[in-house]
Amino acid sequence: MNFLVRYSAFLLPLIFLIVGLLTLYDYGMNWDSPVHFARGQAYLRYILTGKTNYNDNPSFCMNEYSLNSRVDYATGEVCDRHKIIRVSEYESNLLDFNSWVATGTYGHPAFSDIMLAVSNNIFYKFLGWVEDLNSYHLYSVFTTFLLALTVSVWTKQTFGLFASVVAVLSLYGFPLLFAESHFNVKDPPMAAFFTIAIYFFWLGTTRKRSLYLIFSALAGGASIGTKLNFVFAPFVLLPWIIAYSLNVKFSFLSKRMVLALFAYPVIVLLVFFVSWPALWTDPVGKFLQVINYYNDIGGSGCQHFYLTRGWFTECTDITTLKYFVYTVPPFTLLLVLVGSIVSAFKFRGNKFVTLLWLSIFIFTLTRVTLSLTSIYGGLRQIIEFVAPMAMIAGVGALFLRNILAKVLQNFLPVKKSIVTASVILLTGFISVYLQIYRLHPYQNTYFNTFIGGLKGAAERDFPGYGSTYGSVTIQGIDWLNKNAEKKAILALVSGNAQNISRATLREDIELSNASRSGYNLEGEYQMLSVVGQDIFTSTFRYEYLNKYLEPVYDLKVDGVSLLKIWKNDKDHLKATLTPEYMTSKVKVPVSIEEGSKELTLNLKEKKNLKALGLTFPSADCKLQSIGTTVHVSPDGVAYFRKADGINAFSDREVFGWGTDFVYHFTGDEAQYIKLLLPRTYQCEPTDIKLSVFVFEEAK
Repeated sequence: MNFLVRYSAFLLPLIFLIVGLLTLYDYGMNWDSPVHFARGQAYLRYILTGKTNYNDNPSFCMNEYSLNSRVDYATGEVCDRHKIIRVSEYESNLLDFNSWVATGTYGHPAFSDIMLAVSNNIFYKFLGWVEDLNSYHLYSVFTTFLLALTVSVWTKQTFGLFASVVAVLSLYGFPLLFAESHFNVKDPPMAAFFTIAIYFFWLGTTRKRSLYLIFSALAGGASIGTKLNFVFAPFVLLPWIIAYSLNVKFSFLSKRMVLALFAYPVIVLLVFFVSWPALWTDPVGKFLQVINYYNDIGGSGCQHFYLTRGWFTECTDITTLKYFVYTVPPFTLLLVLVGSIVSAFKFRGNKFVTLLWLSIFIFTLTRVTLSLTSIYGGLRQIIEFVAPMAMIAGVGALFLRNILAKVLQNFLPVKKSIVTASVILLTGFISVYLQIYRLHPYQNTYFNTFIGGLKGAAERDFPGYGSTYGSVTIQGIDWLNKNAEKKAILALVSGNAQNISRATLREDIELSNASRSGYNLEGEYQMLSVVGQDIFTSTFRYEYLNKYLEPVYDLKVDGVSLLKIWKNDKDHLKATLTPEYMTSKVKVPVSIEEGSKELTLNLKEKKNLKALGLTFPSADCKLQSIGTTVHVSPDGVAYFRKADGINAFSDREVFGWGTDFVYHFTGDEAQYIKLLLPRTYQCEPTDIKLSVFVFEEAK
């Protein structure tokens, strides 16, 4: 019993770790994960062996086109965990230490990339316990376990076992984290190391242990070595440091503590630089590239000076707060609200720990609301707020439990009243985990009842609704593996071939975005991971599929599509359409007016546009035309710019039209087409031969 009491903080995180392992194969991968897998492998190989290529490595299985495949075309071997000599799909000379993947520094740091490769080398290549792709994801599952363990231990140390249990349930009960702990290779690890660093800083300071500060610095280095969010750690620590210092009168600053504090930033930066070999040749210059990257993707876009009236009124963006209110389960929100109030009034207790939790929680949400920084991917990019949120929820639950227990003491003995009150409050999580179970494995699409669930978010066109960040692709692959005919061809509507692990795709299926055939109806499959407010929805490839084809597979949750697959052939046209209507090439006469770097085509009357063909006098002129924009108008006054570039169409979409470029439309009703050529276009615009094709009648 003493053993259970002593180590009780480990039990619930361990249970969730087991759940994470058992559900690992249910999730796909994040869109940009392959780049991190490949970079991590290249760096790890260089660090361990000094080798910059894979020339002496066995190759991964190849298909007949010398592309990665689940089954080797020449030998018939299957490249899975049962193979005697295992090689990762992401160990390739195309992506070795000398490639752009490893040499570039305009992007995220590399610490977690190397840890991903370590996980792959241990659990796939050496032990063969899990498959290639999933072995990388073990790292995310394990670091999320470390996050939960830190939350559990910290909360138990300060507020007891009940608050600790609630904190862990609140942490894993956040649907976004539950899902992304299985496949997001940056944000959960970053949040785990961030929280561990803050915990050991608090522990080292309050217990006057310099060794804990060293642990904190190492974790901080791992956090900033994953994403730069840890640069905000001094700001969230400052209120707590001031309050605690005034209370203890700096008695904690022994010689060892002072040395540890001075060593702290050095250790953090050492971990950052040592784990990123690309920085070694030019640390300062390449570090500035990293800063430029983060400024470009996460800097404030506000044109007003900080703290001015315009900064507050014109640049404040409450989208993040809406994400928080709409994607955290209502029961957890209630506990967080109560816990925040209690923490604010009782911040002096437990060495000001609730002040620290509130500081992390509030600052993290505020910095992207008040335009100190910005985010583009929802709460996942500031997911370090989840740990303090969960611990504050634990404080709120403890407060409510104690009030309820006092009421129950009128009817029950003290001990039974406490147990009963605890059980009553814990039942509030039943609804939370029923939702997680119901949505499995798409928990990161969760919206709560305040917006009407996922369906309500879709109806309101809430930013990013329905996005699984690529994870749902694995369900599409499973469908294709079971249902697609032999030698089928697959293209992605959005993204590129790296978004799919070829080791998960049936070996005879060809994957190529160049296979999109448009009106030629060549029978390729096209797969789309649906995202609310997708910036590409106005492009031809989106409009074409939705307007002309019926999906062969439509994966829905609460009536909202998360993934669609179409087969671009005559058998899957919408009922009102015929193959002849789709493949016809009706050419109409036009008059052309030349302007400065522009051409205006007049069709004489409104037509439903199908295609614009362009033939150039030379290959050089064709190359110079890239960057041309296309605009259409029904009246010659109001023009609307089309989303696609002039060269956005694949060879299979262009095939058969008899021109150099073909610009496709989906029946836009217009009389005028205007081409705005690049300023650098040196050829004579009137030498471009233009052909306009239309639908015979509106459909």
